[in-house]
Amino acid sequence: MEQIGNRVKLFSKVEFLDSQIHANLGWQCLKDKCDVSCCKIPDRTFIVLDEIVRLSKHFPITFTVEVDEKGREEKLICAHLRVKEDKKGCVYLVDGVGCSIEDQKPYTCRQYPFFIRDEKVCIDLTCPGFSQTFDSKVLTNEGINPYFEENFLWYSLKLEKQKKETSEFVQMLFDLNLIVGAKYQEDSWEIHFNMVDEERLVSLEKDILESFTKLGYLRYIYAHLNSIENWSKLINKVRR
Repeated sequence: MEQIGNRVKLFSKVEFLDSQIHANLGWQCLKDKCDVSCCKIPDRTFIVLDEIVRLSKHFPITFTVEVDEKGREEKLICAHLRVKEDKKGCVYLVDGVGCSIEDQKPYTCRQYPFFIRDEKVCIDLTCPGFSQTFDSKVLTNEGINPYFEENFLWYSLKLEKQKKETSEFVQMLFDLNLIVGAKYQEDSWEIHFNMVDEERLVSLEKDILESFTKLGYLRYIYAHLNSIENWSKLINKVRR
């Protein structure tokens, strides 16, 4: 398995789901017995518009610019699952229980280790939950097991459906010069991130603000702004 430092790199062993190659492949979450733990590795995950309001109650929601190995930029909205210094994993990961907000967690968490790429179903075999010996087979004679389709791939489809609109929304905020660098300070902690500048927002031309309201964008923006206080939750977990 590919590693970054002492952590496994997720999505380092991706394969397109194949009815012949993976005919007898099963999957189940190993929970506390997992030696990878996808809940402990990422410090943030990208999200789409449909998730912003819901996730703003649990996580800090910020904006970022990712640069791939070819130098291409991608502007994203992210939910922060932990501060980087926290080796315990996501703030809502509970020992012996798993995710304590199962029905509220990000779509990226709910789809893993399944996802869609180039309109095809993929699996990340980095996850040790795949095995030929498990009874819960990924494929049946009719196709993808309805359990995995409903509980995992449904969220992949929602991500794919909203990627374009979300990207356009984020690009618009950057184009309007609304995204600024910011920091959250609490005791000795100082966390740097990108957020919407509210003063610049309310100073926009009236017709732009009206279009933001009609599109529901103001609701997303204020959910993001209100979420900033959630940094305290992530910091407090490190203290415990």
